[in-house]
Amino acid sequence: MSKTTTTTSRAAKTAHEVIDDTAAKAEPVELQLREKAATAGEKVEATQEKAREQLDESLAKAESFVKDKPFTSAGIAFAAGIVVSTLLRR
Repeated sequence: MSKTTTTTSRAAKTAHEVIDDTAAKAEPVELQLREKAATAGEKVEATQEKAREQLDESLAKAESFVKDKPFTSAGIAFAAGIVVSTLLRR
């Protein structure tokens, strides 16, 4: 029974050493991945903000154009409606 316990104890010790070694090697990689994920998230947020600002600017320009030139805007909308209607019929 002593030999079984010794073999089991050695196997357990070896398994613990392997797990500890693997954890030690994995930790820096995990930290690096977390940092890269955080950086990517920040870039996505910045891109979203820039897109939101561009959209707001475009909408403001469109509103200004419609207010300044209502008849031209109506004509453009009518022409766009005809084009879309023609495309959808096909």
